Amino acid sequence: MDAELDQSDMGLEFPFECKLSLANLIGYWGLRINDSNTHLASTAKIIMEKVSQAPELLAPIEDLEILEKHKETVDLLMTAIFSPFTEEEEMVSAMAPFKKQDVHSTKGYQDLMTQAGSYEALLDPEEMAQIMLHKTMAAYFAIMHTYYGLTIELNKDIIYTLSDQRTGLKRYFKIEINPKFCEIILNGDLPELTEDDLKLLTDHVEDVDVWMEKLPTEIFEFQGLIVFKLTEVTKDQVLSRMKENLLEKDSITEESSFDDLEQKFRSLLQLSDLKLGISAYQKSKNRFFNFGRNTRRSILIGNHDKLECPHATANLLERFANQAEPMVVEDMSDCCMPLEPQSEVLQDNGVQNLILNPLFYNDEFVGLLELASPNRGDLNTLTLTKIREVLPLFAIAVKRSSEELENTIQNLIKEKYTSIHPTVEWKFNDAAHQMLDQKAQKKRTVAPQIVFNDVYPLYAASDIRNSSVERHKCIYKDLNRQLQLAREVLGKAIEMTNLPILDETIFRLDNFRKKIKDKLVTGDESVLLEFLQQEVEPIIKNIEANHVEDKEFSKSYWEALDPSIGVVYEHRKHFEDSLTAINDTIGSILDEEEKAAQKMFPHYFEKYKTDGVEHNIYIGASMVEHLKFDEVYLRNLRLWQLVVTAEIANRTATMVNELAMPLETTHLILVHSNPLSIRFRQEEKKFDVDGAYNIRYEITKKRIDKALVKDTQERITQPGKIAIIYSQDKDAVEYKKYIDYLKSKDLLTGKVEELELEELQGVSGLKALRIAVNTGSSSIMDEVKKLLEVA
Repeated sequence: MDAELDQSDMGLEFPFECKLSLANLIGYWGLRINDSNTHLASTAKIIMEKVSQAPELLAPIEDLEILEKHKETVDLLMTAIFSPFTEEEEMVSAMAPFKKQDVHSTKGYQDLMTQAGSYEALLDPEEMAQIMLHKTMAAYFAIMHTYYGLTIELNKDIIYTLSDQRTGLKRYFKIEINPKFCEIILNGDLPELTEDDLKLLTDHVEDVDVWMEKLPTEIFEFQGLIVFKLTEVTKDQVLSRMKENLLEKDSITEESSFDDLEQKFRSLLQLSDLKLGISAYQKSKNRFFNFGRNTRRSILIGNHDKLECPHATANLLERFANQAEPMVVEDMSDCCMPLEPQSEVLQDNGVQNLILNPLFYNDEFVGLLELASPNRGDLNTLTLTKIREVLPLFAIAVKRSSEELENTIQNLIKEKYTSIHPTVEWKFNDAAHQMLDQKAQKKRTVAPQIVFNDVYPLYAASDIRNSSVERHKCIYKDLNRQLQLAREVLGKAIEMTNLPILDETIFRLDNFRKKIKDKLVTGDESVLLEFLQQEVEPIIKNIEANHVEDKEFSKSYWEALDPSIGVVYEHRKHFEDSLTAINDTIGSILDEEEKAAQKMFPHYFEKYKTDGVEHNIYIGASMVEHLKFDEVYLRNLRLWQLVVTAEIANRTATMVNELAMPLETTHLILVHSNPLSIRFRQEEKKFDVDGAYNIRYEITKKRIDKALVKDTQERITQPGKIAIIYSQDKDAVEYKKYIDYLKSKDLLTGKVEELELEELQGVSGLKALRIAVNTGSSSIMDEVKKLLEVA
């Protein structure tokens, strides 16, 4: 098939007149008759004698039948261009300048055109337009060289894309055009070009319109023969285009981009049945996973989210951890470890030949590049040399896509759940993967339920003693102070201006003071402040405006108000500052020691700040993926909780004299022996116990802080002591051991009180151990660290 397109076939026309002529080629042989090389000279003499018998070959040739008529002579002329030695390998054709007229071509060229099939159908209009631009500018550059002595080179190669009819695979070829036997004939006067004209042209080397304006195409004619050579650059082109693809954001996750990468691998390796796959490695889960969801990305994983066979995962990870070299399986039927038993699944899916190449990003293993074929032996170690160049870019793409997937999952978790504890993050990740699967499969996205069964709860609370009473006192003191100041100001105002409204307002102020002194109830604070701000203060401001000279009468009132909220806030501020200091201290102790506790065994932890700090812990086998749970970890965590609670009691006791308001703290631990289930509540964005039976645990937590010792009016919680609430005697036995141990360490002191609790609404049969904390000890946290080191 001819290599050059007929421009009219594509709706594009080459702007110069072109004619086929052998005159320059004949002239070359004419000069060789007197060559010093006697063999060349004798050959030239024979050729010229043949030409003398065919004078029509000297004129421009429009009828190609002339070439056929004098085929023997034309073949002899072509020996100046074609060598029998390279006839099979080289892809060369002699043709009319810039036209679809092959005169002579090598066997290699002819075979290529036969394989290519319909070449015209291969190029899209955009690609053809680019080729036409190159050809037109090449013609103009030749004119500049011939008539103006200016050499300009094309800034990039012309690449032709050919497709094999049998395989459908693309191959890429660079075009080299040798115009040695072509001349440019001037038909008319040569245009004069100034320096400015030359600069304009060289500044617009890809703007055909500018060139055609300065150098009209109708005055130039190309006549002769050009030598058209194709050099295969498939490997370079495919690798270059593959690199460009891999730099794009969705190169391995978007279906069409991934399919394009697979097609490029097929072209690179010239294997039409080749399959490309990627298995990304998720370090947090120690597994391979599939980017593809409902469309395959991984050959190993197929249409699933993760590798079906755990043994295969472990075997592969061990292989690539110990030896980061590619795995080449030329025949799957002979495959053994580390792919067994996954090899059976692969063969069932038509994979007989496989390469697994590990991908590393900054020395971090991020996944596998997979190449597979249904034909044994298609892929081998030589294949690795052809793909080595793009492996780093695949590693970057996998790393980037993994991070983007992780960000998507985290955003989905925050949207559907909330910020989560690291210990149970894996469960939420699995749920997010399920939601992404649903979305990819065009299904309604439903957030899966997050449930952990058979977990052991641990609960403790450190509260401000009588916080409600203390807060109530502070509110009363501040309100009473503000009412007293307001009354004093209005009393001074009566001396300045005798307005009946002032007496009426003082009367109402006195009534308010009497009411809150007798009993301050919910709602009084807001009613009273509304009265002061909307009725009393406007009167004061009005009097100030009309008695500028006596403005000092109200100074004491305004100075007593907090500037940020506009009320007397002295006692309440002392209370809030002290409460905040205590809560921050407790919170910092828990946060710091919880980090160490997680090293014992991963568990769920959450804390809440109110008038004090309470924390929940859940531990059990269902909360971890890859670790084995034993009750020894539960006992260890209980001991840790007791020690940390003792430290909280110690630290808050030493703070009392440093606080703006001396607040005392009480401490309790609730022991629950039986495992229960917890479920993440979507509405509240938090974990809660699951099931009617387990709800008793939550009820108990809410009611024990104010529980009394049976048959007394004494609170079970007391400052400087820890109350350990339980319902089963075996729990008391366990905690007595911990208490004896901590007493030996001088962390706890005194006699253990064994108490019964009064019946609570919905809860009965609770008992308690109560033990004093050695609040003078400075060694508690040192002991905590020792305990954790032992653990």
